[in-house]
Amino acid sequence: MDPAAPSPAALAQQLSDTMAAIHRRGWCDGTGGNFSCVLQRQPLQLLMAPSGVDKGTVAAAQLIVVDASGTVVRGEGRASAETQLHLALVETCGAGAVLHTHSQAGTLLSQHYGPQGLPTTANGAVAYLSLHDLEMLKGLEGIPSHESRVAIPVLANDQDLHRLRATAEPHLAQAPYGLLIAGHGLYAWGRDLGAARRHLEILEFLLEQHWRQLLLRSLVGERATATQPQGSAPSRVRVSGVRHVLLDIEGTTCPVSFVAGCLFPYAANRLEEFLQAHASNPTVQELLADVDAAWQQDPDPEAQALRQGNNPEVVPYLRWLIARDRKLTPLKQLQGLIWEQGYREGALVGPLFADVPGALRRWRGAGLELSVYSSGSVAAQQLLYGHSNAGDLRPLFQQWFDTRIGPKQAPASYAAIAQELQAEPKQVLFISDAVAECEAAEATGMQVLFSDRDGNPCRDPGRFERIRSLDDVELLA
Repeated sequence: MDPAAPSPAALAQQLSDTMAAIHRRGWCDGTGGNFSCVLQRQPLQLLMAPSGVDKGTVAAAQLIVVDASGTVVRGEGRASAETQLHLALVETCGAGAVLHTHSQAGTLLSQHYGPQGLPTTANGAVAYLSLHDLEMLKGLEGIPSHESRVAIPVLANDQDLHRLRATAEPHLAQAPYGLLIAGHGLYAWGRDLGAARRHLEILEFLLEQHWRQLLLRSLVGERATATQPQGSAPSRVRVSGVRHVLLDIEGTTCPVSFVAGCLFPYAANRLEEFLQAHASNPTVQELLADVDAAWQQDPDPEAQALRQGNNPEVVPYLRWLIARDRKLTPLKQLQGLIWEQGYREGALVGPLFADVPGALRRWRGAGLELSVYSSGSVAAQQLLYGHSNAGDLRPLFQQWFDTRIGPKQAPASYAAIAQELQAEPKQVLFISDAVAECEAAEATGMQVLFSDRDGNPCRDPGRFERIRSLDDVELLA
């Protein structure tokens, strides 16, 4: 036992006090919520509140002890049916305490993001709620800046708790000390009870802010609608003279949160294992050489601080790049190779928005040519569309473009794309969620639409016409 760890009696009192404080905040009304902390790891035992009781009034002496199978080994009362999730978090994440609340914000947002339209993978249904640009993010362990972005997994609810545990486990390592269960609320954890309580308070604050932002946007939208004549409906956006449709991916055809919340952590966590397994692969060797060359020229002091010793390890730099979403071409290609294995094994599925597959098939059937331009590598683009929640859609596309043709905010890139398509720029319609990209495409003469999807970090279209679905677009001859 760690000599600095509290005694079992002290830990029990801390857990009782923590539950009472959470209850006072209205986060576990009635008999809601379940709470645990690790009593010992070998063999594993959890100290827990019994099920079906008011968690605000549980004294230290009333807590129960459960083993690694979820069986009560000491105390009176039943273990929560959700003990399996507590055990998964302890075993997979090394959590020292797990706190589950039923707050209004957590329950509302889990319903909003969870039950409908989720991609189904071999590991079950999951979406991501993206949080960013708030100072309180820095209260989460390992988050250095308000500019960081975290993605909370949102899992579909399941009364089969063993199956729900199996669904949750692949997403736990990437979760920012919290996950949501649809219609059920928040699970938060930390290395000990104090850290878990801090993470819970931070996440509850961020969730409260998020649903209030959604409410504010809704009220603003209602005011704007009220100024329209009664009976009027949003008109479709008509675009004429188009032969080619050039599509961005993130925020346009699939959620931004899938990339930041799923693909990036998936690559970062498997990077070292992948490089070891493919150390002799000439393609991988060449990409690593390109990364190292870029590293030597990287002016960022943090990047240069990673170059310690005569043989600096490239893996920490790669993870540093991934965390900052640097648009470095060899990094994107390495990520694509790692994702390929994940898609092939069924661990990854491209979560296209519901309107996208039908629009792509409709446009292709009308004789239009379709292309993709994304900062992700061509290989990554083809993996997403080849393993999408609507099946293999790659045959619908004629061309694929990544940053090898040029930066997405540079007009010259779009001029080069038009040349590759053998088309006049005005015959190309570009759709993106980034105003700077829309401006660059427009500068070459392309026609442009701004994609405004729920969850996108930028919702202001500037001077560009806004669409919220590809079904909003009517292409005329």
